[in-house]
Amino acid sequence: MTLQRRLSGMERDLAAIQAKLESLQNEAEKLQDDKPDEAAAIREKIAEINNVWMDLKDMLKDRDEKLGEAGELQRFLGNLDHFQQWLSRTQTTVASEDIPNSLADAEKLLNQHQQLKDEIDAYAPEYAKMKEFGDKVTEGQDDPQYMFLRQRLQALDNGWEELLQMWENRQHLLSQSLNLQMYLRDAKQAEVLLNQQENFLSKEEVPSTVGHLDKQNTLEAAENLIKAHEAFITTTDANDEKINAVLQFANRLIEDNHYAADKIHKKAENINERRDVNRQRVYEQLERLKDQLLLQQFLQECDELRDWLHDKMAAAQDETYRDAKNLHSKYLRHQAFEREIAANKERLQHLMESGETLLKEKPETREQIEPILASLSEQWDELETTTKSKAERLFDTNRAVLYQQSCDDIDGWINQLETQIISEESAKDLTTVNLLMQKQSQLETQMKMKEQQVTELDEQAIILRRVDPKQEAVIEARKAAVAERFAHIQQPLVKRRNELEKVKRIHQFIRDVEDEKLWIDEKMPIAMSNNFGNSLLSNQLLTKKNQPPTNRGSGRHFSLQTEIENHEPRIMSVVEVGQTLIAEEHPQSEEFKALIDDLLKRWKDLNDAVEKRKDRLNLSDIAQQYYYDASEAEAWMSEQELYMMGDERAKDEIGAQNFMKKHQALENAVEDYADVVRQLGERSRNLIETEHPESDQIAVRQSQVDKLYAGLKDLSHERKSKLEEVLKLYVLQREIDDIMQWIAERELVAGSHELGQDFEHVSMLKERFKEFARDTESIGTERVSAANENCDQLIAVEHSDAAAIAEWKDNLNEAWNDLLELIDTRTQMLQASWELHKFYSECKDTLERIVEKQNHIPEELGRDAQSVAALQRKHANFENDLVTLGANVQAVQEESVRLQAGYAGDRCLEIQNREREVVEAWKNLHFRVQSRKADLADASDLYRFLMMVRDLIHWMDDINRQMKTQEKPRDVSGVELLMNNHQSLKAEIDAREENFAICINLGKDLLERNGFRVEEVREKLIQVTTQRQDMTDQWEERWEHLQLILEVYQFARDAAVAESWLLAQESYLQNPDFGDTLDAVENLIKKHEAFEKSASTQEERFIALEKLTSFEMRTKEKREAEQYKSEHPEEVAKEKEERRRKLIEEFLPPEQPPTPEPEPEVPVQTDVVDGDQPAVEEGQVTAEAEPVAEAAAQPSTSTENVHHEGMLTRKHEWKNDEEKATNRSWDKIYVVVYGNTLTCYKDKKKQDRIHHDPILSLASANCGKATDYTKRPHVFRIKLATGGEFLFQAKDEAEMETWISQIGLVTGTEPVSASGRSQTLPAKMEGSTDKEHKKKGFFTLKKK
Repeated sequence: MTLQRRLSGMERDLAAIQAKLESLQNEAEKLQDDKPDEAAAIREKIAEINNVWMDLKDMLKDRDEKLGEAGELQRFLGNLDHFQQWLSRTQTTVASEDIPNSLADAEKLLNQHQQLKDEIDAYAPEYAKMKEFGDKVTEGQDDPQYMFLRQRLQALDNGWEELLQMWENRQHLLSQSLNLQMYLRDAKQAEVLLNQQENFLSKEEVPSTVGHLDKQNTLEAAENLIKAHEAFITTTDANDEKINAVLQFANRLIEDNHYAADKIHKKAENINERRDVNRQRVYEQLERLKDQLLLQQFLQECDELRDWLHDKMAAAQDETYRDAKNLHSKYLRHQAFEREIAANKERLQHLMESGETLLKEKPETREQIEPILASLSEQWDELETTTKSKAERLFDTNRAVLYQQSCDDIDGWINQLETQIISEESAKDLTTVNLLMQKQSQLETQMKMKEQQVTELDEQAIILRRVDPKQEAVIEARKAAVAERFAHIQQPLVKRRNELEKVKRIHQFIRDVEDEKLWIDEKMPIAMSNNFGNSLLSNQLLTKKNQPPTNRGSGRHFSLQTEIENHEPRIMSVVEVGQTLIAEEHPQSEEFKALIDDLLKRWKDLNDAVEKRKDRLNLSDIAQQYYYDASEAEAWMSEQELYMMGDERAKDEIGAQNFMKKHQALENAVEDYADVVRQLGERSRNLIETEHPESDQIAVRQSQVDKLYAGLKDLSHERKSKLEEVLKLYVLQREIDDIMQWIAERELVAGSHELGQDFEHVSMLKERFKEFARDTESIGTERVSAANENCDQLIAVEHSDAAAIAEWKDNLNEAWNDLLELIDTRTQMLQASWELHKFYSECKDTLERIVEKQNHIPEELGRDAQSVAALQRKHANFENDLVTLGANVQAVQEESVRLQAGYAGDRCLEIQNREREVVEAWKNLHFRVQSRKADLADASDLYRFLMMVRDLIHWMDDINRQMKTQEKPRDVSGVELLMNNHQSLKAEIDAREENFAICINLGKDLLERNGFRVEEVREKLIQVTTQRQDMTDQWEERWEHLQLILEVYQFARDAAVAESWLLAQESYLQNPDFGDTLDAVENLIKKHEAFEKSASTQEERFIALEKLTSFEMRTKEKREAEQYKSEHPEEVAKEKEERRRKLIEEFLPPEQPPTPEPEPEVPVQTDVVDGDQPAVEEGQVTAEAEPVAEAAAQPSTSTENVHHEGMLTRKHEWKNDEEKATNRSWDKIYVVVYGNTLTCYKDKKKQDRIHHDPILSLASANCGKATDYTKRPHVFRIKLATGGEFLFQAKDEAEMETWISQIGLVTGTEPVSASGRSQTLPAKMEGSTDKEHKKKGFFTLKKK
């Protein structure tokens, strides 16, 4: 994008060059005319310039194409990176292993997953375009970068396919999870139902056995329990559908290989088993309830029968039979009582059978049922016996009286009946006949009862003859008289019934004839009516009343003819009854015949009148149908005529089109209505030809219809022309309004004051407005020309609204010209805004690049020399990259100068500010680059110094190890060999002097630079110097020791030689042979003299052996020195420390004058050199450091009283000396210092440690301002004894100083400037105690 903008700037420059070239060509033409001699040279020069110009244009064009391709490729790569990031994020999201734990979670996850699918689908077109473009770019390319791009595209394809597959897998999993949650929900509901069923079954009051019932159990309670149980069964059946649905759902999930199929199967089996168990319990309890109901019914029947037996037993035991009064009535009641008992015998038998059946089916009820059955049987037998004995006592005691009273009762009833028959009046009308018939029926009923009593008299007579034979004749006579009178009274009753029936038939016939005549007289006025209807509706109503349903197509109303047809069977039945009476030769036969003839005559007249009225109604219906159709036609044409005569005008084009459509439809309807008018004419002619009673009126009506139709057609043509004119006007108005609205919309765009928020925006606005202006001009010109042409045409044909049309035309042209002016103005404003925002964009891009470069400047200075060298190379490349950025800054300054000339006020100030921001950022970047370069140089020297120190230390350690690990010599030659080796080590040490000088000089240089880790450099210098001195001292001691060993071994060698000489001479001195002869004595004397000479020669050796050796003298000196040290330890320590201080004095920092503290609570400052942290890890403290430590341990104020807290921002840098912290971000925390501890919390309210950080101990810690950290202000560093480091940022300088002073009270040190990873100088050099110990016993050798 930046290169393209630069190229655009060059193209603008080329436009200026083009103008200059044209001016040169004009000037060349003039020179050719003025100087013909030089014309060839001028033309050659101009041709050369033109060639260069064309080459430049070709290069720019080629460059533009390449930049376009490169820009497109960069955009593609950016889109590819973005797409891959999105693909990676989406894959991570899709790969989530979250499993929903509820239905809501499942639905939520599924919806979120579907949203991912929508997002994936939304990215699909982008993926397709990217794939297509990538394949196009990499096709046929063998460059490694294109091959890498091809691999990226292949990986993109694989990632896309994997994403789709992962989505499908996740979708399948979530769908199964949703199904599982739905199943679990339904299963839970099913389990709730089963729990309810089990609860109901467990609480239902069902007896365990039928034979043992609670006393409160009754038939009603049993019935209620069964009803409740049946209702529960109904509910269970309804719930079975839900449970079956759950089981089917489970089977479907199992068949679909659900991942939780085992769990689903177990739960489904559990539900099914519980359902079956409940169902079994339901039917078992139902059976027990039914058994209980049967038992309760049986018991209730037994109780009812027992109560009935008690009542009947009480009645049977009644003693009123002893009274002879009303004996006959008592006898009759007792007979009825016996019949009732006999009738209930079946009831007892049924109950006994039920009890036996129940005993067979339920043997456990035997103890309860058998006593009841036995009791009932006994009570029944007792009742029968009592009743029978009562009857016998009643009859036997008063049998004669009873027989006499029965005969008297029958005679009395016969006398009463005869009186009624004789005194009965004859019937005069139908009502009287009906009353007499009712009385006759009552007498016949009484007759049947008395007949039974007569039959019983025969039985009583037989018993009386057996009891009292003397009264046999009287009894027979009495019985015969009663039977004779009873038989005699039966015949008159039968005869009386027949006579009453005959009289009833006659009166009924006369009544029916009168009723039919009245009905005929009622219908005759209707049939003779002259009302045929004055309209089609009334005529149809009358026709419906007169015609049967089959003729009018509807049977819902009873018309007159229907009533007559339905009434005809009634007339015929009455006539048939009369003819029957005549056939029986009734005395009134002539009267009956006259009634029948009169009735038939009236019926025939009624039928004739109905037929005549039917014909007349048909003729009236035809005429009324014509009148109705003609009226409809006139009404329709009148309505259309009123519509066509209306002056209503449409308000808009749509209304005009609707009017036109309506008129067209109306015109078509008018044309189609010609058939209706023609049909009416044909019908009228047919009616006139058939001489219809209303022919004249029909002819007049038809002529009116024809005239009205002709007028309607004329009005239709006239209205059509008016509507077309209005429609054209509204079409023109709509076109002009559309154009005006289009112009107004375009004016909104053209008149917009939006000049863009940034360069991309204004560039987009400029391109869009350029396209907008081109489209507006091309489309607007065509539409305005067409509208003007339409206006001219309507004005030319003298339209009624020509003035309005002309006004519309003028307004349209004026609006069009205004729009063109706005477009020109907007184009100029956008161009100026584009130039300004281009400058802003270039400033922003340049500033972003500067900031980006600043952000790319790392803080890391390397961990070793190799990494520093790599960082220096990177920094050199980074400086080379800044060359182009500097050119951009220069271009921004030049563009700013140009724009400031065209703007004033706030815009000019903003341009200056933008330029100033870029220039200041550039200067800051340049400063940071130079600082970085210097820091890297310092780091390079530092690591080179550290590497040299490390090498020298390793070398010195190796030298020390060689000096310590040399083998023990066995003789003088061995010692001499060790001395030679030791001299070679000295030569090697001397050869390293130059390296030591270079390293020390480099360290001094680093100390003078005062860079980062200066304390470490000082410590290393001190370490190298002291270790070098120690190495030299150790060499000297070793050399001295070797010299002592050499002297010892030489002494041992000389002593051995002397001893061997003494041993050799000892045999000579101990020889007892002093010579036997003079010669022998002389020889021995000569030998002795020779021995003495030899001894005198050995005397010097023995004297030398007697002298003290250097080793013995050195041992004596050491004893004296040790005694002096024990007597004067302070002077020895002071001398040693003074020697050490002189050795490292040149490396120590200059002493700072003590600063007086205003507060008395400040602890006493220590004299620790260059730091406050002793090297406690090595466990070595010098004599001078001990009082310092004691002074630090006894501050003027107790650390337990120190308490300070507040909000700080923290950064954890190092965990220990070797490991950096994993999280080095800045966190805002609440810090509390209490005593010698420091605790971190999230805030003041929540006393929770951040990330479970341990409480930090400030013992032996170091706190000071972080001078080497420049990214944030007011930062101080705390370095713990464990090596951990923390940065804390305060809100201002005062707060930072307060924190440092408070922490200093705890640590007992004065605040110092702390730099990253710097080491404090220990009070006692490392290894000094060891060396002192080693000096005391170094190669001590005692004489044996």
